[in-house]
Amino acid sequence: MTNPRWRWLLLLLLVPLIVGVLRLRFDAEILDLMPANIPAVEGLKRYQKHFANAQDLIITVEANDSESASRAAELLATSFRGNSYLPISEVTWQPPWIEHPEQAPELIAFLWLNQPPETFQQFADKLTPDKLPDVLNATREQLATTLSPMDIAQLSYDPFGFTRLPENVAGMAPGFAQGQQLFSSSDGTFRILFVRPAYDLGDYKQCIAWMDVIQSAAASTLKEANLRGVKLGYTGRPAFVSEISQSMRREMILSSVGTALTIALLFWFAHRRWRPMLWLLTLLAIVLAATMAIGGLIFGTIHVISMGFAAILLGLAVDYAVVHYQEAIAHPKLTVPQIRRAIAPAIFWAATTTIAAFVVLNFGGLPGLAQLGSLVAIGVALSAFVMIFAYLPPLFPERMKPGVGQAFQPAGSPDSSLATNVGVPVRCS
Repeated sequence: MTNPRWRWLLLLLLVPLIVGVLRLRFDAEILDLMPANIPAVEGLKRYQKHFANAQDLIITVEANDSESASRAAELLATSFRGNSYLPISEVTWQPPWIEHPEQAPELIAFLWLNQPPETFQQFADKLTPDKLPDVLNATREQLATTLSPMDIAQLSYDPFGFTRLPENVAGMAPGFAQGQQLFSSSDGTFRILFVRPAYDLGDYKQCIAWMDVIQSAAASTLKEANLRGVKLGYTGRPAFVSEISQSMRREMILSSVGTALTIALLFWFAHRRWRPMLWLLTLLAIVLAATMAIGGLIFGTIHVISMGFAAILLGLAVDYAVVHYQEAIAHPKLTVPQIRRAIAPAIFWAATTTIAAFVVLNFGGLPGLAQLGSLVAIGVALSAFVMIFAYLPPLFPERMKPGVGQAFQPAGSPDSSLATNVGVPVRCS
């Protein structure tokens, strides 16, 4: 590796790796793990992308009595709206037509516009200028003869019948004087609020940061109001993405660190050498970083579940280094190039079969699984190359010079050196 041509080659390879790191993004959307050709999955993705309420956070308020639950929900809504520093655009804690009666006409117009064309046209024909007097006369006659308080109240304010929706809609839509059941349980001890962020929560990092701010503000509001016994819950896309991404990230880190520590402990118990163990861990870290950079260069965005490749790759890559080191201490008279020429073919074919096994995952139809297989395949190829050419030279610099050594025999053969016993101390620079 001291050849200047190798140095220039390594510098050139750093360019795409840097580009890959700059392009690297992480994704925690669970729908991105599903096959894209399923209509239901595609429909849900479009819904979350094009409808604003898909970004809403749902806060649940549970208390021992209805008064405490209602007070807590109102306090949270008022506090969120009054705090200009919170990244919130809208808070809804009761039916809009109760809190904002002026929005009722827009809701009615929306319901009419979403009726079948023939139903809407029939209603519009009734309101033509030449038919309006007949409509008003019919309303006047009904007011004079009806005994229903509901009809009297409705027709007095709506003589043209805008609020008389078709039966299929009127049966599903709540009355404008009701609708609390949409935000509260029947006994009133459980309520919900809808909180809309002030900006689009595009990735999991934004969801985590936004959720931290909202949860802190909610807890502070209840504490200042001295409301005890009130429990808050969080659901909706922001809460889901925040929770699952943090959980996955924590598990990936624990699995990777745990695998690395296990490798270090086993290597130490087997060889009792600090230098080769630390150099092995360093190369494994380099291989992981380079694999992620290449993944960023190829995919751009990597799902957090695909980061499970790290623990798998560590377990596979360490074998290539251990085989080289074992043969180096078992045959102290062989030079590093001789060991490399003898071991490299076996490592090459072992890596090839492993790569083929993980590449097959690309044909399974699951994007997350396919991405994981590709990352493992890239990492195995990279680790085989790195361990073959970079692991032994710094550990045995005196054996890098070309010379005539003994004929290579695999460790454990009848004519092999007594140094095949791992317990025999062999000096390692």
